[in-house]
Amino acid sequence: MEKIKVLIADDIEETRQVIKKILGLENTLFEVVGEAENGEEVLKLIPKLSPDIVLMDINMPVLNGLEATEKITSEYPQMMVIIMSVQAENEYLKRAMFHGAKEYIIKPFDCNSLTETIKMTYEKYKERQKTLNQTKEKEREGRVITFFSSKGGVGKSVLALNTAIMLSKNKQKKILLLDMDLQFGDLALLVNKYSHKTILDIVDDGQVSTYENMKPYLYAYSDNLDMLFAPGKPESAEYITKETIAEMIKRLKKEYDMILVDTGVNYNDTTLHLLDHAEKILFISTMEIVALKNTKLGMRIMQSLGYDTNKVKLVINKFTTNYGISKKDIDDVFKDGIFAMIPEEEKVVNLSVNKGGPFCEGPKYIKQKIGKALEGMCMELMR
Repeated sequence: MEKIKVLIADDIEETRQVIKKILGLENTLFEVVGEAENGEEVLKLIPKLSPDIVLMDINMPVLNGLEATEKITSEYPQMMVIIMSVQAENEYLKRAMFHGAKEYIIKPFDCNSLTETIKMTYEKYKERQKTLNQTKEKEREGRVITFFSSKGGVGKSVLALNTAIMLSKNKQKKILLLDMDLQFGDLALLVNKYSHKTILDIVDDGQVSTYENMKPYLYAYSDNLDMLFAPGKPESAEYITKETIAEMIKRLKKEYDMILVDTGVNYNDTTLHLLDHAEKILFISTMEIVALKNTKLGMRIMQSLGYDTNKVKLVINKFTTNYGISKKDIDDVFKDGIFAMIPEEEKVVNLSVNKGGPFCEGPKYIKQKIGKALEGMCMELMR
């Protein structure tokens, strides 16, 4: 076990010397890294000495113990302050804890009570900090949502793009959109950035090892939405392995709250890996009979892969009853229900695709049926 580094703050030199002698009796456990006569000195010494524990007398000149503790815990949240006081009144000690102290000890104290208080406080809060760090690490891992279809032409990429933009309207969330249709991905075209760097550039330049290395290759669509585009040529897909993608996403998940992945319409190793590691798979279909048939078959494959109904969600895009198929017909075929229905607005969508400007960016999107439906789906995804 590493020594516990202690900074002693007391305006009486004799008290400081006594504490040093007590801690010196267990020099394999404690190391006194510094002394201070007042709270102001403590604040100056902390960044230089990086103590684990500050033993803080409550009554000191210039800046008293309570004031110093409040500033310390504000500027250095992980710092452990133990208050030393001759006053044992509960209200007084409550004030000390309110100002951020982790523990207190009443003067005069003996050797055992001092060393045990320091050890107990250090072990307790180090363990708690470790748990908090692990929790934060888990929280930091972004949710992966994959857009998949067993048939082309259903508007999957347009839906993925506009969903990402809609989610990014929540300024508290950091969103990443990945084009993992490595052969025929067209997200770059949909935002008129077809000359931007792609995933192939990251791989060719050997920049997969850290997020900072990958960041220059991402297209910053807005302050909290980044995109990574697919290669410009279909044959380039063979140079991007499943292992490389897994390594990239592992790092990217720690930087984003949500990662939306647009996949190809196949079940190759890369796609299967992306599906395996997705929290949700949005299976996109339309009202056309061929698309519905392929979707039904695709859903069976999803079941055979072990994905449950909480993971795989059916989204009907371009919803209309003009094809002679009603919502009831779909409900009868897909017993697990429909996650979202995005109405057909051909003119709005085609205009946005041809201009390279996503339809949900315009001020009128929320007045359109397609905008309202997409917003509803995004609200479900955020739950």
